Amino acid sequence: MKHRQTRVRILYVILLTLLGSTVVPVWFYGERMMSLNRERLETQESSLQTFTSESLSHVIALYMENLNQQLKELSDTVVPLVIQIPAAKIPTDPGLQLALGRFVADRQTVLSAAVLNDQARFVQSEAPNFNGQSDPFLGKSLAAAFTAAQQGQGYRSNPITVLSSGGNDVVMVMAEPIHPKDQFLGMVALVVTLKGITNELRDANQRSGLEAYVIDNGGRLVTSYDPDKVSGTDMAAIPIVQKFLDWGGNAPVAETSPFFLQRGNQMVQMLGTYSPTQKLGWGVIVQRKTSDAYATVTEMRRQTYQLGLALVLLSVLVGLLAATTITHPIDLLTRTARSIAQRDFSQRAEIKSNTEIGELAATFNQMADDIQHYIGDLQAASEENRKLFIDSIEMIAAAVDAKDPYTKGHSGRVSQYSVILARELGLPEDEIDKIRISATLHDVGKIGIEDRVLKKPGVLTSEEFEIMKRHTVMGYEIVRQVKQLAEMLPGIRWHHEALNGKGYPDGIEGDELPLMVRIISVADTFDAITTDRPYQAGRDFPEALSALRKHAGTKYDPLVVDAMDAALAKGSLAKYEVRRRAVAAAPPDPVGSPHP
Repeated sequence: MKHRQTRVRILYVILLTLLGSTVVPVWFYGERMMSLNRERLETQESSLQTFTSESLSHVIALYMENLNQQLKELSDTVVPLVIQIPAAKIPTDPGLQLALGRFVADRQTVLSAAVLNDQARFVQSEAPNFNGQSDPFLGKSLAAAFTAAQQGQGYRSNPITVLSSGGNDVVMVMAEPIHPKDQFLGMVALVVTLKGITNELRDANQRSGLEAYVIDNGGRLVTSYDPDKVSGTDMAAIPIVQKFLDWGGNAPVAETSPFFLQRGNQMVQMLGTYSPTQKLGWGVIVQRKTSDAYATVTEMRRQTYQLGLALVLLSVLVGLLAATTITHPIDLLTRTARSIAQRDFSQRAEIKSNTEIGELAATFNQMADDIQHYIGDLQAASEENRKLFIDSIEMIAAAVDAKDPYTKGHSGRVSQYSVILARELGLPEDEIDKIRISATLHDVGKIGIEDRVLKKPGVLTSEEFEIMKRHTVMGYEIVRQVKQLAEMLPGIRWHHEALNGKGYPDGIEGDELPLMVRIISVADTFDAITTDRPYQAGRDFPEALSALRKHAGTKYDPLVVDAMDAALAKGSLAKYEVRRRAVAAAPPDPVGSPHP
């Protein structure tokens, strides 16, 4: 009896050494410390976000109250003047223009001030570098404000993003009616900037790194510290915004919660807080990526793992010499497996070991030998089957061409032209193979056409042409019985279809015609034009190309015709052109030639 070799359990040695001496203690300590610190950071981050959002909410409320106060000041300033001026003279009154100019000049938040009479004719003063009259959205807001004023109501527009000399600016239209003694005389209107709010949001971002923006009670963006975000953008899909909207714009207090936000193709975990802005129905949102909020914990995790790695390395160094006898054969076996996965079956794992690795390597090498032989047999059989398949198809095409000796080789030439066109159009090889087979079989249906029609010299009658047209459907019915040729059927059935829908048998048109069909159609016609027929002499290749161009866009695909032109210019058709000239120069056959 052979001596039984003793197996050494590598798995137990590695696991017990590494887990027992380094990994388990370091992992336990690190996870515990990180858990404690994460809880503290969550509390601190929530407090920071709540404080920031509430502070911004208070500032925004004061800012908007100041804007309302400025509108009231404008009204108090100009209404006494308007009452004394006839309505028709309001747009041209110099005193009113002067008062508006001074009002705008004295206030940085006011970009434009206007007074409209009861016919909506206005006098206006604008801040330097601001041209509100050219902005269509401001125009619509002023029109809506005038309608509200006619009904005796004040008006506050949604925020509007306009282009100014310093970049994008967020503005609002504010208006109040002029109706002393219930008589409508017009309205006063301001275009005010929300840049002060935007600056507060930007300052909050710079101080604390928080992303801050303001939304209205419909979930639309009012303004943001990010100049690329446009006011009016729908933000309702963001979960923290949706929580604010659930209160209908009347949220009582701030609330903090985690959520996921899609950015590009990734879902980013966020921590965000909303705070309501009293009397406005707006909400201030501040948010931050969770990874940024808990960066301290991440750093602690990194340092913990570094310490653990140092301990692991120390343990590894102690057992490095012993471990080499284990890791070397594993590496060799891995490289061999990778080579075999990449179909390099010549590689073998030459490992001499009394462990399971040695036994595994021997089994692996035997498996590689078996796979190499098996795949070699499969490849040989596959190539033999493919050759038999192609030969069978070409034999069928030759049998069809044999019924009409005048078009001998037609199917083969159409197949060759089609392959040239497909390559010129940059199609992949698997698609080219399908086109080659479909083109070879495109006239297989002619095997069912009566000889009196197929071989008739001269032009066919209408009745005979209808019979001839059946070969497309006949070929389709013959080939569709072979499941492996299903993808080749369009070229067989539709190679006589046209882009304008005037082909046969189905009259399909335009994009309904697959590229395979368009290629075979051009190749078939090109061979027909360049081959001598009973009713016409074959033309030179350039003449045939000119004939195709006359029908490009109506019957033939212009891109395929261009590909034929390019192939001819590159010389891809040279050997076929030489053959055609040789055939044309040969003495005519004394026997009458049959019709295709």
